[in-house]
Amino acid sequence: MKTYIALLRAVNVGGTGKLPRSHFRTLLENLGYCNVQTYIQSGNAVFDAPGPAGKVSQAIAAGLQRLMGAPCCVILRTHEELDRIIAANPFAGEAAAEGARVHVAFLRVPAPAAASAALDRIVTQYPARRDRYHLAGDTLYLHLPDGAAETRFVGKSLDRALGGIPATARNWNTVLKLHSLSIR
Repeated sequence: MKTYIALLRAVNVGGTGKLPRSHFRTLLENLGYCNVQTYIQSGNAVFDAPGPAGKVSQAIAAGLQRLMGAPCCVILRTHEELDRIIAANPFAGEAAAEGARVHVAFLRVPAPAAASAALDRIVTQYPARRDRYHLAGDTLYLHLPDGAAETRFVGKSLDRALGGIPATARNWNTVLKLHSLSIR
């Protein structure tokens, strides 16, 4: 068994994709996964499952499709991958001062080479905001000192910048909590 962290995209955010934590937990248990823990209402779970990440992700996505009646993007990480993400945070000082202002966008696969130029355009198009980013393969670190409410590093602008690669973001406090829940 391997410990996975499931991160769902667009669940219980902005009134879309309603998924009670108890339903998500039950779905994972019905798939045969063990030690299931959900965390807050934005589609996060830690659990143990046999098999490779791709197979586990597909099983969860299929179960969510049946449960919710619509497709749901599922991105998985392991405890070791969260270790790497935490250790490599280029905004560690900012995260220590105010974890809600630093976010990690988890990408399904590494971003294409053109993504950095597209992300630069987001920064330069909105100079009044002080948003900063650091792209590292399948991880996008964001420092949003003015808050996340009006950042352009979300939705369609982020999707376009990443070349259509699915991604879902969590603030630093959530990343640390999921990391601590995944210690086995």
